[in-house]
Amino acid sequence: MSEQTPASQLWQVPDGDLAAIMVAWEEKLRMDYAQMLAIVGEAEQRGLGKSLGFKDTSAFLTDALRISAREAKQRIEHAAATMPSSSLTGVPQPPPLSATGEALAAGAINAEHVQAITAIFQACPAEIPVEQREADEQILVNLARQAGPEAVRKAGRRLRAIWEQDTAPPEDKDREQAHPLRRLDITRRKDGSIRFTGELDPETAEELDGLLGPLAKPHKNPETGEHDTRTPTERAGDALAEIITLAARCDELATQGGERAVMIVSVTLAELENRARHAFLDIPGISSVDGLRRLACESKVVPAIFGNNAAPLYVGDASRFATPAQRRYLTARDRGCAFPGCTRGPKWTTPHHVVQWSVDKRTDADNLVLLCARHHRTVHHTPWEVKMNGHLPEFIPPPWISKERKPMRNLAHAPPPGYQQAA
Repeated sequence: MSEQTPASQLWQVPDGDLAAIMVAWEEKLRMDYAQMLAIVGEAEQRGLGKSLGFKDTSAFLTDALRISAREAKQRIEHAAATMPSSSLTGVPQPPPLSATGEALAAGAINAEHVQAITAIFQACPAEIPVEQREADEQILVNLARQAGPEAVRKAGRRLRAIWEQDTAPPEDKDREQAHPLRRLDITRRKDGSIRFTGELDPETAEELDGLLGPLAKPHKNPETGEHDTRTPTERAGDALAEIITLAARCDELATQGGERAVMIVSVTLAELENRARHAFLDIPGISSVDGLRRLACESKVVPAIFGNNAAPLYVGDASRFATPAQRRYLTARDRGCAFPGCTRGPKWTTPHHVVQWSVDKRTDADNLVLLCARHHRTVHHTPWEVKMNGHLPEFIPPPWISKERKPMRNLAHAPPPGYQQAA
């Protein structure tokens, strides 16, 4: 069936076709929004609102379309940024963000992407050359074609930091490098507790975020199974306390992005002799072989054989896990999660075997790709596929996203052209 399928018949549509219809209608909504912006832009240039007796175009849109004043203002801003404008010569003048407008008109990005990109360039310093602005815009548009608005906003924050660095006086740059902003104000209470506020430079803030993230996650009560009742701020506070405790015992400080959990496959000698096929599936939360493969992908697998009275007869070595040198190489190559559009950094990732380790026992860098937890599950449990093209990983989307299933690479970690040193 096609995207013209009546709503009353959608229940008959197979899952893959329904997904394709949804994607097609989303593209149409985006193209319709581009057409609306073209109309709004023309209305603004004509002064249509005033000619019809309204205060301005925004007031007219609010009344005629029954939208909020905020939405009306946003559409006017989007139109001015992305749509060509007329001139006295009759030749359309290109908009400030022409690449964004073209991508919207093609249905490749949505209104949220446009809002993110326009907000970023509203903060672009006037000293940034036009050629550089256009190149930076194209980077954001390319990212928006494969990632959500939040990823674009995150990339925009990196761009703004680069712009500020490029336009700052030399003496300010030297001062910032020599004396990064780090401030901690502590108020001590009578009971011995403290309250504090402070600021950290971007580099240190990234390190702290990397430490807090894993430790501040909600956890179930292992005894009762109850969900974590702590608020996010309470979890962050407990995580900070744990970091302080670990720092006090420096030799025991956990290494971020290092070794993952160890999966011990325990088989008694009797079970081994009887070739018990399912003994290893008694793992909480794992009910399928696919789930076990994904967990094993994140773990070291150490075969252990026990005799009578739990005496260890053989404990094998872990050989499927990436070495520290391989992780460093993958970090330099993938820069983080390699899934298209993902902005997760290396510390949040796990090396994934492109060809399953169980198939050819190959743990070399050209058979590994960094994936965050979310996209690790995606690769294992959805039609997304990953393959190596030479030394680089590529991802093949499901047919409802791309009928041609054209391979994609992640653009979220790529530094802007000419900024390799600054980034």
